[in-house]
Amino acid sequence: MTQQNSLTNDYKEYTRHLPRVKEYIAQLEHQDLWWSTVAMVGKINNENIDAQLLESIIDTQKEFQDLRDIMIKELIGRYLNQTNSEISLKAQTTIDILIRNLFERTADVGFLATDDDLVDFMSSKESTTQDNAFIQQRLEEYVAKYSVYDDVLLVTPTGDIKAKLDPTNPVMHSNDPLIHKALTTQEEYVEVYAYSDLFPNKAASLIYAKKMTKVLPNGTFEDVGVLCLSFNFTDEMKGIFSTLNAENNFGIMLLNDSGKILASNSPQTHPIGKQAANPNEFKAPLKSGSNMHFATKTTGYQGYFGLPWHGYIDVKNEVAFNLNKDKKELGVSIPKDSPLYLKELEAVNIKVSTLLLIVIMNGKIMSLKREVKSFLPILDSFQKISTDIQNIFASFIEHIHQVLVDTIQAKAAFSAVLAVEVMDRNLYERANDCRWWALNSSFRQILSKQHKREAITEQESKKLTETLAYINSLYTVYTNIILYDQNGKILAVSNKAEQQLIGSTMPRPSDTSLCLALENTQAYTVSDFHATELYAKEHTYLYHAAIKDWENINTNVGGIALVFDSKPEFKAMLDETEPKYINPLLNENTFSVFLDRSGHIISSTNTELPTGSELSIPNEILTAENGQNDTIYWEWQGKPYLAGYKVSEGYREYKNGDGYNNDVIALVCTGI
Repeated sequence: MTQQNSLTNDYKEYTRHLPRVKEYIAQLEHQDLWWSTVAMVGKINNENIDAQLLESIIDTQKEFQDLRDIMIKELIGRYLNQTNSEISLKAQTTIDILIRNLFERTADVGFLATDDDLVDFMSSKESTTQDNAFIQQRLEEYVAKYSVYDDVLLVTPTGDIKAKLDPTNPVMHSNDPLIHKALTTQEEYVEVYAYSDLFPNKAASLIYAKKMTKVLPNGTFEDVGVLCLSFNFTDEMKGIFSTLNAENNFGIMLLNDSGKILASNSPQTHPIGKQAANPNEFKAPLKSGSNMHFATKTTGYQGYFGLPWHGYIDVKNEVAFNLNKDKKELGVSIPKDSPLYLKELEAVNIKVSTLLLIVIMNGKIMSLKREVKSFLPILDSFQKISTDIQNIFASFIEHIHQVLVDTIQAKAAFSAVLAVEVMDRNLYERANDCRWWALNSSFRQILSKQHKREAITEQESKKLTETLAYINSLYTVYTNIILYDQNGKILAVSNKAEQQLIGSTMPRPSDTSLCLALENTQAYTVSDFHATELYAKEHTYLYHAAIKDWENINTNVGGIALVFDSKPEFKAMLDETEPKYINPLLNENTFSVFLDRSGHIISSTNTELPTGSELSIPNEILTAENGQNDTIYWEWQGKPYLAGYKVSEGYREYKNGDGYNNDVIALVCTGI
């Protein structure tokens, strides 16, 4: 049986792109052929040799052939696992990062549709020029903070456009069934992706719509309109593609449930609108001609799954099987005492070599006894074959281990990218939230009154509390949302269990002073990561924005503070982005960490590294430039690790020229 016949057609195709595998196959086939040749010569020229000896040589050759087949398939399987892992991870991440972002949109539309100013504007029969200008300014302020939107529309129940953010959008009236659906649905909001006459300049729009309802004096409700948020889908997908495909060699797409391409990083070869594949037929990456492809739906985020979309990868085999050709060489090998070391293969190699050595020794003894000295050169040739085969297999096993090292190295590095990307995207939303909520008209009016030393009424205090509680019910990543005056005195909180804070002073006056000195509505400030009594004496960030005087935007009358629920949120980010290996031993010896440039732990999946503790890691990581992504070999607590890291570089304008600097490093470590 030859090696080529022992491989499936798919494996033969993969081998074409694996030069080291082809090299091993050639070397082993040469040894197999030489073995057969020497055996034949020995049989022809040595009739006095016991037939059992020659049979032993043939049987040992079969053992060699079996081992050769096992080794080749094992090595190709390792490459295939590496390729499948990369393809699956990119497809999954494509859809999951998007869904995480869109989850935030479901809260946005719920909150903005109940904004008092917008609801009052939609309920008024006549709007003055001043009213229109005020609402236009409100919409501009909103999108200046939540820059993921490219348009916002306020639509009457009959389809007339009463306000819009984008002046280039020509729509004045809409017949889109979306309006009726938003007014009549029992769901919290409507989410659609399609062409809409609401946004006629776009081929398709991702729209979040919710009805706007006015509470009448008699306690009944009146539907006064529909809020429509247009998500900047094209821009967002470009950012995701850039993050996942820095080398620009993978075809990465977003598919709808029927397999049509909605977004593509390679529109020339994978044009939008083209039918790509049935996304529901995949359980693992599949071979398709000279390509590998795979589609997957989202794992969801906090119960949200969005529209029935799929992340999809289509990549040429020659690319898929050369993922690590440009990787950084760490000079690392799997130690022989590691549970990952392939002791079984090494044992089989030794077995084959030992069997052949026994045959050779028996043959030499027999040759000397029977005085058949002509057979000794044949046995010497077999001894040379034995040595060569043992060396080839030793190199082979070392290479299989190297493929495992390469796989770990790539997955750790990529997981670090994902972890810090998810963190920056999440905290971008927190910076948006605090600035937008600070502009709430009720907050500004009531705190302006208090600023003038007029007492806040019980009804006004109730209004502050109810508004904060409603916001917190939509944005569950906060344990509390706090309003305080110009002296840092707490006036209202969202968390009913922390009502005792009202009347006390905000801790850390330096943070409130920074907030109260902010000059414009785009500015915000964030505490350092610290243990605070506002978060049960555990570590977190507090996001602050100034509340502006109702009549003078240049005067600050107080502030809003958001207590981020850092412990479960950061842990979830690390858990979700941590590499998943086929080998359970690798999963058991993997952990992920967020830390600052001083090495202090922000969050960790390793119980030995609690938040606030310090991790001693190489200085090259702590001093790496923003955006740097790399891997190192690292020994920690006497154990060898491959460690991937990525230094944060912000998301959109967050940490990119907005005045906030807070470098975070994601570190992903897998023990070998």
